[in-house]
Amino acid sequence: MVLMSLVSRAAVAMHNSSASAPAPAPGMCSTTDMALMWNRSMSDTQQSTTERLMVTTTALMTFLGIALFLLGVLGRFTGRHRGHSPVTCIFFRATFSLFLPFMSYAFSQAKTEAKTDPCNNYRAQLILLWMLLVELLRSKVSAMVAPAAGAFSRGVGRYSSLDAVEEAARLVWIGYLIFTYVHSPGIKSFFIILWIFGVAKMCKRAICIRCAQGSFDLARNAALVSGYMAQLVHEQRQLSHDDVAAAAALGANVMRTCNYVVMGEARLKREVTPHGFEICDQGVKNILTGDGDPNGEQRKKSKLVRVCNIWDLSESDPIFRYNESRRRKMEDICLALALFKLLRRKMERLDMAEANTPQARDLVLRGLLTLEGGHDESADAERAFQVVELELRFLDEYYQAVIPLALPRPGLFIANFAFSIVFILIYCVTVLLVTGHGDIFKVLGSLFRGLVGLSFNTAQYHHFKDKVGTIVDMVCDSSDLIVTFLLTLTLLSVEAYEFLQYLLSDWFIASLVCHYSRKQRAIRKQLVKGTLWVKYRSRPVIKVHQVTMLKLHQLHPHRVWVLISSMLKKRVVGLPDAIVTADAKLVIVKALKDVLAPSSDRRFSNGIAALRRHGFHHLEWACDNKMGGAAVIMVWHVATALFETRDRQKHPLPPYGQAALMLSRYCAYLVAYEPGLLPDDEAWTDKVYKDMVTELNNFFRSCSTTVRRREGLMNYSPAGEEEENSVIAKGVRLGKQLVDREQLEDGPSSSADGSMHKDEKVWGMLLEFWAELLVFVARRPMAGQEAHARALANGGEFITHIWTMLTHAGIRVPKRDREDQAHQV
Repeated sequence: MVLMSLVSRAAVAMHNSSASAPAPAPGMCSTTDMALMWNRSMSDTQQSTTERLMVTTTALMTFLGIALFLLGVLGRFTGRHRGHSPVTCIFFRATFSLFLPFMSYAFSQAKTEAKTDPCNNYRAQLILLWMLLVELLRSKVSAMVAPAAGAFSRGVGRYSSLDAVEEAARLVWIGYLIFTYVHSPGIKSFFIILWIFGVAKMCKRAICIRCAQGSFDLARNAALVSGYMAQLVHEQRQLSHDDVAAAAALGANVMRTCNYVVMGEARLKREVTPHGFEICDQGVKNILTGDGDPNGEQRKKSKLVRVCNIWDLSESDPIFRYNESRRRKMEDICLALALFKLLRRKMERLDMAEANTPQARDLVLRGLLTLEGGHDESADAERAFQVVELELRFLDEYYQAVIPLALPRPGLFIANFAFSIVFILIYCVTVLLVTGHGDIFKVLGSLFRGLVGLSFNTAQYHHFKDKVGTIVDMVCDSSDLIVTFLLTLTLLSVEAYEFLQYLLSDWFIASLVCHYSRKQRAIRKQLVKGTLWVKYRSRPVIKVHQVTMLKLHQLHPHRVWVLISSMLKKRVVGLPDAIVTADAKLVIVKALKDVLAPSSDRRFSNGIAALRRHGFHHLEWACDNKMGGAAVIMVWHVATALFETRDRQKHPLPPYGQAALMLSRYCAYLVAYEPGLLPDDEAWTDKVYKDMVTELNNFFRSCSTTVRRREGLMNYSPAGEEEENSVIAKGVRLGKQLVDREQLEDGPSSSADGSMHKDEKVWGMLLEFWAELLVFVARRPMAGQEAHARALANGGEFITHIWTMLTHAGIRVPKRDREDQAHQV
């Protein structure tokens, strides 16, 4: 606002200085006209309305640009979301659609008025500058919109040849307008330079994407990693030592033997074979044959950076060895990058050679799930989920246009930012030339005099206060100035957003650490410490949506939000959410360990194991696989809700009870809104949910509060076929059995002295039950990896974390494996 005031005062100063100037030649504009060009008013009401709408739209664009910048940077620091804000980007694109007709109308009016008043040519030229700026903004914002599920395929991003043709056509049209309507030689040269800059940025982006499609760092990386993993699995060298299966080999001991690739695979020698790529580099041959160097010299000379190299670096380098938080952050980011490269093969339907191999299971069971060494199970679980969250962030951000093109060479991204800053500077000079009719020095002199005058008035507060109203009126009338200033600020915000997004991203840190591990230089040491300090402030936060069937009336208004969510490609908005607690993560990790343990034969339990451990054998009827996973979820959800809604004063909710309640409501949300992530047929899951909603709506018609609804359900006593087919009836029956203390069996207690209260005992069982059930339904989504791709594109789901861990462990479950579904412990 201060800058606009300065320019307005400059215009006034130019107007005052023209009083004694000679009259201009015919056909030329006077200095007075130059001063008034920022404050011109249209006599036509429609034109004035159009200008106000254009200023409003531009202000909205600027607000969204600044919001995008702030949300992106704050998101990096807080870990609250991945990448950019898709809602902001989509609204950003909508404002471009509004701005285009305003700009076209204003340009047409300016050319019409220029026929009678040559001084109006400046406005048409100014609108051409807006067109150039808006075109650059349009291409950037289009690339920022969150990836659709189809983007998780072989290739790079969503950039297509049609996008390039459309962008080129618009630039050609702008070039034609410049050639036709800009006549002053000095000004026209700057317009041509700006237009060339725009064409160069378009060509650079197209060339980069074309090169990325053939790059083994980007589009072809998944195929290369697939070939590398096939070689490791064939030689059983996923882990370097044979003694990792020993009980003492946990956490860091396993990771020091892990040969998963972090970075540098694109620089290795490779051959194309009928079965895919095969790496023939000598360093990889040494890995495959086990001819390693005990002193680690070969590791230091190798171009390939593996997980074991990162763990060696964390133990040997002083900047990591003596700083625990820095070491963990570095290890987590690099391990997440390695796991991302493996998971990407799943998304792109490439071979997963490590599936069903003991070493893949050991890496997850004794490595990923015990990164803290197994001494603190809660810390192990928390760190495992943090690594997977970082991995999924890598996967999400890869399919954005900002990050991947700069991944192999960070200098390219920095050069692109510098290129944009030069464009903005030239743009500002061109604006000054247009407003000064080619005399930039007179405009700069007026700006300087305005700055001095404003400083003098600021020092004399009372004198300044008298003229504030005049200055504000001048600025408000300067619609052209406001639009130009706001558009320039918007472009600067978007460019700064892209630049900081990359500098604060995990990609940059992983690249920096891998370069540091090969070329340890003092200047890089400070940079590594600084970037890891920034990332230490960011802690990933995992949230889940919550649905409570006893509060069904609250779901009806959310139908509109669900529609909006699908349009915005965003997670379902309008539903309450909750942070996944440490208790929930701990029991889920325990359930995963039970599945991955060698003695378990990789068989899953849909909750029966938890019932038997806690002595609730009489409740096994509610886990009958003939009902299907969706029906089991809803039966237990109703029962959990009935058990939770008792008198809180008499039955307080323990912490692990809150965790069980959170998992119950999240599973109900999956049935209601994400059926593709469950193992049942989607049509069956949808039918179970709709039948249940219909039955509850009829039942709750006269019940206005949760207490009355619970009382009504507890008095519900169906019989015969109705009880056999109704999910509600089964849930009520189960809920009554949980509430009825007389029917609880005295099974083994999870407390040390065996004196746990029965209520707490039930909540302990429910927490483990929901953890087992969530792992059970996560093992095989009916819609395959595409369902998780869609969920990830819409913001991510917690069940994807569990599915990812099972995928890395090599778990592969056939879609029709009924024996696995019907397994009873």
